[in-house]
Amino acid sequence: MAGAQEPPEATNPLVDQRVVGRIVRPGDRKMLPVPGVWVILHRVGSDTAAPLDSLRSNSNGEYSFTYRRTGDAEAIYFVSASYSGIAYFTPPFHHALVRGEEAEIAVFDTTSSRVPTSVRGRHVIVSAVDANAVRSVTEVYELANDSSVTRVAANTTPAGAVWTTMFPTGARNFRATPGQGDVPADAITFADGKAAVFAPLAPGLKQVAFTYDVPASSFPLSVPITRATEVYEVLIEEPTGTVTGANLKEVDPVNMEKRMFRRFLASNIPANAVSVIDLPAATAGRVDGRYLVALTVLIGGSMVFALARALRKT
Repeated sequence: MAGAQEPPEATNPLVDQRVVGRIVRPGDRKMLPVPGVWVILHRVGSDTAAPLDSLRSNSNGEYSFTYRRTGDAEAIYFVSASYSGIAYFTPPFHHALVRGEEAEIAVFDTTSSRVPTSVRGRHVIVSAVDANAVRSVTEVYELANDSSVTRVAANTTPAGAVWTTMFPTGARNFRATPGQGDVPADAITFADGKAAVFAPLAPGLKQVAFTYDVPASSFPLSVPITRATEVYEVLIEEPTGTVTGANLKEVDPVNMEKRMFRRFLASNIPANAVSVIDLPAATAGRVDGRYLVALTVLIGGSMVFALARALRKT
């Protein structure tokens, strides 16, 4: 629940904190314990960020740590496990005693071969025109690895990437912002009108985010949808203009930091569809790109967590 307070013992530096979990991997019929895996307890705060403790999982795949919170009260604590060269993480801990599903880490074998990867969601957020007659566009994808292995890059070329996508014609100044999405910014490359992701893609859901600029003169903008997409969303910071194609329908607008975005939504979009964003040459203004990312989190977050929960149970 938004605004809910953590129990006092969860942040009390005088109270022992404990996490009891296990490391598992997929078996033929159920998840199996993984013994001998290095498990690390981490602390990340504004003051310091460092491992606190480490051990190997026991013969039943189990691990446990006891620790106390120190320093920055906003610091987060979590556990990682490394398997086949890939690190897997728990969510940050919010209780003095963490166990069960919150402390369980699923690890997977790896492959550089193609695996079933679906687009569960795609969000396209288009800003107002800035002082240079340019619009910023932020895109966020929710990608699902629908296999039981972690997909890794075959090589460092776009052909060997874990996942790629195309940009609209006229897009330029591509960038990925550190800390946005689940993929590190340095694991995304941009070349020849495409974004290529080289970070490992474990089974389940992962969010990929990046931004680019489009000159106002390049509108109407045709946005290609190269893969079937479950949920497709376009938000525009314009009181006029149209968004058509891909079965998009306008729904209630969204207000973010006193900026109004019109919202268009569609579901179950087939591959090779095209949406067209037609916007006027609006009066020059300036939009903070951070609003676009925050807006995406606001709109897409609940769907992301719901999908992640559903994937974990399958």
